Amino acid sequence: MAAPTQGSTYEKIEISNLDKSETVDLRLGVTSFQYFEDLMSPVITAVMSITNTGNTINHEGIYNGLPLQGGEEVKIHITSPMEEHKEESPGIFEITLYVNKVTDYLQEKQKEVFTLHLVSKEGITNLNKRVIKKYKAKRIDEVIKDFLDLVECEYEDEDIEKSSTVVNFIGNMRKPFSLVPSLASRAVPEGANSATAGFFLWQTRTGIKFKSIETIIKNKEIAQEYTFNRKNEAMESAESSFAKILQYSVANNNDVMAAQKTGEYSTYRIYFNPYTFKFTEPNYSVFKPKDQETLGTEKSEVSEEADPDQIPGPSMAHRIISGVYSVGCLEENVDFKGTPVGIAATAINQETLEDSGQAISRYASIFKQVVTLSTPMNVELQAGDIIKCIFPQVSTEDEVDTIQSGLYMIKELSHFTSANRSFTALKVIRDTPGV
Repeated sequence: MAAPTQGSTYEKIEISNLDKSETVDLRLGVTSFQYFEDLMSPVITAVMSITNTGNTINHEGIYNGLPLQGGEEVKIHITSPMEEHKEESPGIFEITLYVNKVTDYLQEKQKEVFTLHLVSKEGITNLNKRVIKKYKAKRIDEVIKDFLDLVECEYEDEDIEKSSTVVNFIGNMRKPFSLVPSLASRAVPEGANSATAGFFLWQTRTGIKFKSIETIIKNKEIAQEYTFNRKNEAMESAESSFAKILQYSVANNNDVMAAQKTGEYSTYRIYFNPYTFKFTEPNYSVFKPKDQETLGTEKSEVSEEADPDQIPGPSMAHRIISGVYSVGCLEENVDFKGTPVGIAATAINQETLEDSGQAISRYASIFKQVVTLSTPMNVELQAGDIIKCIFPQVSTEDEVDTIQSGLYMIKELSHFTSANRSFTALKVIRDTPGV
């Protein structure tokens, strides 16, 4: 039986020069490989350490013989211990990345050592593109799709969630991925009727995804269940040994002052209309979150000292947001919902009163609990997946800690493999405690 943390098998690791005329097999020279995904990153990255001996190509080593200049294509195909145990066809983890840079180059007699920093094609292509278009009354997901097509991204239509938010928008010659955060924070999922603004755009091994926090949580599709056992005893079966938490730590659990500063508990939004010379109505400016989907089952209580209801009237809220409306500068006869208006050049191009408070609260709340953990290498996991973690009580191994255990969302993921060990490191997040 394959040991859960033994080294993985390199089925293929090939690097080609820039014109694809020469290819080198790196399998025997790779001393370690680490792969990264992040829920807040539209590109994936990896780091590969290489030790090479002998005349590999053109009577030289790889560094000068290929030569390495940046931008070279690297094809990777790895079989993890879990896949070897399942006796499935090798190759769930297959990916093509590109050299971003080479560091730590050392040369000795008949030996060279260096590190390849790899990135997905989209990371390089994005920096060659600029958004020059003007978008008229477009849903945010439609704008995002246009960005992805511009960067030549691979994605499935079902991975790009529809947004009900309509915008009039100018790219201002900025890079596509640089514009994504501001649009994603304003997007509200289609059919939503509560505090649900806030999307993520991220890349996994299977492609680009654009999903709302609310929808990811609402679906609650569990990718894997993991269990922590302090006794470090052998698990009952081979399958359970691959579903074991090797170690973990709680990186953060409800930073009250940070929640107050970011506006998680309450915000006061005030905007100025340069056409009417009026500010937004104070009665509609205070936002307090409610009716959010949660990963946990326990209600997240706010202490009396931090309770926004205890804030005196003149102070209004934990965080004040101010701005100037964009009025009539993009569309003469269309309001922010895409509806024609009778008076030209007076429509507010994007009403941010509601979604600004929603997004601040939603993004902040999902990071309320942060846990880092490591497991046997599982290449089927992806950033954005929901996993279930079972932790024991402090006093006994026989009872489950019903507060700390439960569902978590994968925010960051890293697969690491070397000659004799493989594991997956995760940073997982959630908004409320409870199974």
